[in-house]
Amino acid sequence: RGSGVGGSLGASPPAVWAIRNLVAPVHRRIYRLTRGRAMGRNVLLLSTQGRKTGKAHTNPVFFLRDSGLFVICNVRPFSERINPWVLNLRANPTATVQVGGDLITCDARELHEGEVDRYWPRLVGLWRAYREHYERSGDRTIFVLNLAAETVFRIVFFSPRIAPNTGNAIRMV
Repeated sequence: RGSGVGGSLGASPPAVWAIRNLVAPVHRRIYRLTRGRAMGRNVLLLSTQGRKTGKAHTNPVFFLRDSGLFVICNVRPFSERINPWVLNLRANPTATVQVGGDLITCDARELHEGEVDRYWPRLVGLWRAYREHYERSGDRTIFVLNLAAETVFRIVFFSPRIAPNTGNAIRMV
């Protein structure tokens, strides 16, 4: 198995800052424009409601699929505060994810330590920096996102040459 995206480069403090302030905003835009095709198959956009502001916050996040569940992880770098999306999910466990061209409403549940061990090796396989952050900070948080009933919407791009799609669709122009 490979080192995952980014290798250990993502474990340094300057890289953590760059990911949060430079890379993530660009990834959000590219993901939305390409419906995820340019980001790889293990990245989704996670949208949470701000626990203080009530505003939507969207972050690109690595994920695993386990049957009908999405498994997402945050490992707090030693020098950083806990990631806001973790705090937002704890305050309001309903989230929206974009996976490819689908927008899906999910209910989040934080895993307890015994459950974490089930997914940890696969998560480290996605991004090696997870292990390095965890070894330094001892803090990891893993959520499973369970599909909420009948909440899948397909994002379609309408073109004058393409007939409109039927069903649940969100127009992106």
